[in-house]
Amino acid sequence: MKSPSYFGIALASLTLMSTSAMAQSSVTLYGMMDLGVQYLTHTNANRDSTVGLQSGNTYPSNWGLIGREDLGGGYSAIFRLENGVNLANGAQQSPTSFFNRNAYVGIDSPFGTLTLGRQYKIMFDMTVYYDPMFMAQYSLLSAGLIPQTSGVANAVKYKSPTVAGFSGEAAYSFGQQQPGHMAAGTYMALGLDYQIRSFSTRVVYEQTRGSFATPVDTSSQIDKRFSAAAKLRVGTATLFAGFLNVNGDLHLSPVGNMYWGGAFYQATPTIGLSASVEHYQTRQGLGNPNWFILEGTYNLSKRTSLYAFAGYLDVNGGQHFTLNYLDSTSPGNLNQTGVILGIRHQF
Repeated sequence: MKSPSYFGIALASLTLMSTSAMAQSSVTLYGMMDLGVQYLTHTNANRDSTVGLQSGNTYPSNWGLIGREDLGGGYSAIFRLENGVNLANGAQQSPTSFFNRNAYVGIDSPFGTLTLGRQYKIMFDMTVYYDPMFMAQYSLLSAGLIPQTSGVANAVKYKSPTVAGFSGEAAYSFGQQQPGHMAAGTYMALGLDYQIRSFSTRVVYEQTRGSFATPVDTSSQIDKRFSAAAKLRVGTATLFAGFLNVNGDLHLSPVGNMYWGGAFYQATPTIGLSASVEHYQTRQGLGNPNWFILEGTYNLSKRTSLYAFAGYLDVNGGQHFTLNYLDSTSPGNLNQTGVILGIRHQF
């Protein structure tokens, strides 16, 4: 089963303690190395297939540093730096940003956590555990749940503590911070999560303004997204369902509604199986594509796993859709079949 510890301090394997405050501060090195072989059909207009190494199939390959200093009274100063890497060729995931995944500093307190810098969007934070594929390369990201990127720069984010099963997040990004174009690239989002025993549900609203690059200014255009999702644990199985409405005139994704459902089953302590079905009903004549995805995971240890994906995209009259959300070469209007076999290791 995919371990939620990937997003937490539990990934730590190396902790460097301050000599002057051994118990009060720490810096932890962590990472995820994920690489596999992918076979993908219809990757160009000639309907050719490709076979090759693909990095970050279940989780983005990355390494990072996370730090905490105890300030007393339940308060701590925190920071996080995280860089995505392409294991297939050793390159940075982003050519323009070294710490492209996370780069923030903040305060953790009994009243919640406030952070500033580059951070995950709330739609990512509060959907990753409501997606049977856990935001893999074949997942809700393929359908465009989160357009462009899961991170946002120049952001302020607040995460509340959990009270009576409820927790929430709020975020605002100052966007491009362009003089005379202060709305360009701005982002705001709100999310609420509720958990009771084996059931949990969440709602998220977010909006993004267009960018500014001389002479094009789309900052008056807006992308609006509302999503609701739920999951229910039944024994060693978990059932998932969700809904996304996309609206506005920015068109980061087609205007319309997305629906998904799926399940995860822990067959044995070492074997996990996932299945997901996604449907996008557009309102702009861009079709109604469907995604069908299966995944199997075999845990060699607590940190190392083998995995296999099988996916099929039925474009159903759609355009600009792909099975692998990182596939930028596909014409986007052809059905696709994909298979991935790989290994991941966390430290």
